Amino acid sequence: MLPKNETAIDFNFTSETGKKYDGTFTVRCTLNIGQKHAMALEKTRLLGNHTNPTDDLMGLAVILSTLRAKIIDGPNWWTQSIGGWSIEDEDVLVELFDKVQDAEREWRKSLTTAATKTANEAISA
Repeated sequence: MLPKNETAIDFNFTSETGKKYDGTFTVRCTLNIGQKHAMALEKTRLLGNHTNPTDDLMGLAVILSTLRAKIIDGPNWWTQSIGGWSIEDEDVLVELFDKVQDAEREWRKSLTTAATKTANEAISA
């Protein structure tokens, strides 16, 4: 049995400007092919027609497209920001991105643990 693909993340962060961002997010730990495609399209849209984007532009495109694809629900400050678009503090987006990536790593770890357990049970039977 696969671990559930969605998880809740408690988020509590104070930005460099002193603004507090907190709340609970529901996130997808992994994406299906359609969701990955939509995320790639969003990243491409955010990059515009830049053939050699700056590191800042590339970083923001990756962060925003990933958060928009993986966040299912979040606190008001997130939903009212139009998927992060109107947030003034870049550091909060980086911290949130890291938390979402941590959720995926934990999901993959639990998947490996479940597969190992199943394999060991099959060998013992």
